[in-house]
Amino acid sequence: MLFPKLARAFTRKSHKAENKRERTIQGNFRIPLPEGSQIPQGFPKRVFHGEVLLHFSGKKILSPVNGVASLSTDQRHFEIKQDGTWSTDSLFQTKTYDWDSLLSAFDEGAIYSLDLEGISLKDYFLSFSSEAEIQIILSPFCRSQHLNFEELIQNSMADAFALFKDLLPTLFPKAELSNFFNNKDLVYSHPMGIPEFFVHKTKGVSVSSAKKKINEFKILYLGAETVYHILRKLYFGESFTKRHLSVFLVDRKGRMDTVPRQFYLTNGQSLAFIPKNLDTRYKIASFQSFFESVETSDIDSLGYFNIYEHFSLTFYERLPVRRKEFICIECGECNVYCPTHANPLALVQGKNYEFLREQCVSCGICTVYCPSGIDIRHRILKEKNLITVKS
Repeated sequence: MLFPKLARAFTRKSHKAENKRERTIQGNFRIPLPEGSQIPQGFPKRVFHGEVLLHFSGKKILSPVNGVASLSTDQRHFEIKQDGTWSTDSLFQTKTYDWDSLLSAFDEGAIYSLDLEGISLKDYFLSFSSEAEIQIILSPFCRSQHLNFEELIQNSMADAFALFKDLLPTLFPKAELSNFFNNKDLVYSHPMGIPEFFVHKTKGVSVSSAKKKINEFKILYLGAETVYHILRKLYFGESFTKRHLSVFLVDRKGRMDTVPRQFYLTNGQSLAFIPKNLDTRYKIASFQSFFESVETSDIDSLGYFNIYEHFSLTFYERLPVRRKEFICIECGECNVYCPTHANPLALVQGKNYEFLREQCVSCGICTVYCPSGIDIRHRILKEKNLITVKS
């Protein structure tokens, strides 16, 4: 099991200056078909930017460019060869929406919840009655907080955000709207981007109660990254074919570079250009966060950007530390640092019945601080039946 050291920040002056702007997009795009979907017919064919390639289980795959789309030889990917251009500088437009036109825009733009896994925004909004006395929560944080979307929205989309904020009470007249944007008392720390934990901290309810209200559609939760893409569609006409990717650098001693690197990339775009703009000392890459077990890959085989899965990319000078699990010393560090007091130590001690699974948000903090190198998060996911573990 590979796991990064707890990162310490540093700044190097010797890094090459990266061009933060997206490179010119030309050539082939490669997008995976969702697992379980039927192989679509009628390919190859000419497609246009935003055209639906596949609609499966509430998720739409849109063409990211104008070009010719075909299926890969193994029929597991769309391959689109760009042969045209399109404008990416959409201007802000003041528009008004009602219930039907909003849902139509969500559907057309393939807008997807980036806070709650596996649900489109159209289906998510349809889960709420317009006359229900629900809570609407606008969070300034996103699930992984790989980018400060609150700042991005406030600086470049303030008018659009104001329109959307005024729209919500017209859609849900009996709802209680809680807007936490521009709240100086809120400072991000992991796991504030996880919906049930954010509700727990801001509304003063237990994590289990917050989770229940979210699952029973009594709380409509919209995190900052989801809000960003809603605004892009409603007021700039941009469908969900692009997403931000944050790039992090970790040196040989496990220290993270503090220089921000973000790229606004198109779905299916090759990631090969990113390592070419980094110092050659970085050899290993991973799409996992610092709170997860790391699956590494060579920097020359990063593949293609997937807007549903990729949001951060970490480059390492050397292979992350291979954690060897030792016997639990019962120090209680996992319980001390657990932000929800879910008693993760119980899982390590084999007392699963004492583990408060409804209080746990699977944040991974317990694993990071375990001095015995025990991957407690892995045991948590197994206990919650969120992963299948080979015996």
